Amino acid sequence: MKRIVFAFFLLASVAAMARPPQRFLGPPVKKPADVPDAGAVNANASDAGPADAGPAAEARDPHAGETPDPPVLKVGDDAPQFSGVLHDPDEAGMQRIDLSSLVGTDAETPAKAVLITFFATWCKPCKKELPFLQQLFTNYKDRGLRIVSVAIDKDEAQWPVIKELVTKNHVTFPVVKDRYNIIARQYLGQKTQLPSVFIVARDGTVALVKQGYPNDAAEFLKAEVEKALQ
Repeated sequence: MKRIVFAFFLLASVAAMARPPQRFLGPPVKKPADVPDAGAVNANASDAGPADAGPAAEARDPHAGETPDPPVLKVGDDAPQFSGVLHDPDEAGMQRIDLSSLVGTDAETPAKAVLITFFATWCKPCKKELPFLQQLFTNYKDRGLRIVSVAIDKDEAQWPVIKELVTKNHVTFPVVKDRYNIIARQYLGQKTQLPSVFIVARDGTVALVKQGYPNDAAEFLKAEVEKALQ
């Protein structure tokens, strides 16, 4: 019996020596709750804004440094028709705007001319000319001028900034939401030049094309509006 017990302990000692020594790795580390797993990628990451995006965050030109596309439209072309909901329905007195209701043979409330301007919160000249555009609208709406601003900001976090600018500048013309840049691509191409402005005549053709102009709109736009309203 003693031989059996001795043999058992001998075998146990040999097995223990053959087993690799165990290393102490310390307590388990918990992943912070706000850190996503490596595989948990946001499917909409390309459309998402910066982590601190919000009304106070500075929007940036997505096409900065790129060579802009050549003009898509020229004077005499048929203006691309569009419709869309507004950023400022209360101020404009409507929920949406349809260009075909203003120009062309089937216009329900025909205008003599429609000034279409493109806007983004990262475009400083666009914001600077808002008061001038509102002044134009106030002075010439009774003569048949209509103004439609197309806002191309994709990030919803910037939309409150648009609303603030509308309120601050007492804007009463419609500001269209063009989140997916469908309207912008028809008028400006893929790589947007801002500021940009177009005038569409009552027959639905383009009467003025100004893209990425460096000078103040006040220097040329009033004369162009006067000519379009004759």
